[in-house]
Amino acid sequence: MNGFIAVHCGAGYHSDSLKKEYQKTCFVACRKAVEALREGGNAIDAVEKAIIELENSPLTNAGYGSNLSWHGQVECDASIMNGQTLHFGACGAVSNVWNPISLAKHLCVKQCDSLSLGRVPPCILTGNGARSWAERMGLEIVDDRKMVTARSFRNYKHCKRKLKRYSLQNDIKFSPLDTVGAICVDSNGVVASGASSGGVSLKHEGRVGQAASFGSGVWAVMSRDGVKPSIAACTSGCGEHLIRTQLAKNTAESLLETSPVLGLDKCFKENFLESPFLWDVPERLGGTLALKFDPQVGEGELLWGHTTKTMCIGYMSTENDRPKCIISYLPPKVEPGRKAVVSGQPFKVRMQQFPMIQWEIKTDVNGSL
Repeated sequence: MNGFIAVHCGAGYHSDSLKKEYQKTCFVACRKAVEALREGGNAIDAVEKAIIELENSPLTNAGYGSNLSWHGQVECDASIMNGQTLHFGACGAVSNVWNPISLAKHLCVKQCDSLSLGRVPPCILTGNGARSWAERMGLEIVDDRKMVTARSFRNYKHCKRKLKRYSLQNDIKFSPLDTVGAICVDSNGVVASGASSGGVSLKHEGRVGQAASFGSGVWAVMSRDGVKPSIAACTSGCGEHLIRTQLAKNTAESLLETSPVLGLDKCFKENFLESPFLWDVPERLGGTLALKFDPQVGEGELLWGHTTKTMCIGYMSTENDRPKCIISYLPPKVEPGRKAVVSGQPFKVRMQQFPMIQWEIKTDVNGSL
């Protein structure tokens, strides 16, 4: 199967000394996703494979190497949305699951199942309930200590010491916001989006961020008629800011404007930087990776935007030999959290016959819904 994948290693602060390592991480994630597509996998499979690589990297704040909570534990959030079925699966504040994105995928897929006695399959599970579901699904469960890297432990100890002296609030240099994410479109026109995060440093136990919140961490809607384009987005940044503004949904839908770049720029300005839901927030920290795709011609646009100092991005088509990986920067002298930078890149996907998907709306004998 053909397709296009894009990933990010977060919107936050990426040190120049680790620039090549972050780019290499995106490089490997793109390659794994493209490999899954070439072997017949769909967009959901590709997103999962990409994020597994990002979670397994000690550099990222997702899965292995996540930020530690106040009591020094790893608690992860993750989600996936299938643009074809519109199903969403997520896990929040879950410990001991090596790849939280695989748990989110299981929950997304299980939305199609029917349960006895009219029960509804869960789409979001947290804490111990999420862990027990992962165990039943045969996912890898590990000891707490295996999820902690030397880097994340050093950051934890540093933050604890610093907190004794003065506030850590909005210190992005020592409180990484590098949630990871991926978006994909395959040659059937199916779009999918995924996100995974360890949350902010020293978070309260049980805290759930945007990576497990509907409309905030991921969004994906597939074209139903071949006329209206498909859209997908995944976000990064301060989770509470992204939850209040439902940034994934809003940025994806902003691409439906005549000019996706102008639409995304307008969305950041009106729905994030000037959002009334963030009236009490001095620095609005967020980023998005999004795509718009026209299945009729097999052409799309990849876009990204962020108000943080940096955002690390990688993308690749099955037609390409190598991914392209970049780090996007705010303009010089621009303070993080006060303005957004938006950019983009066109792409193509060699399509199979576009599957026409129609909504079925049932009515009663009187014609009402």
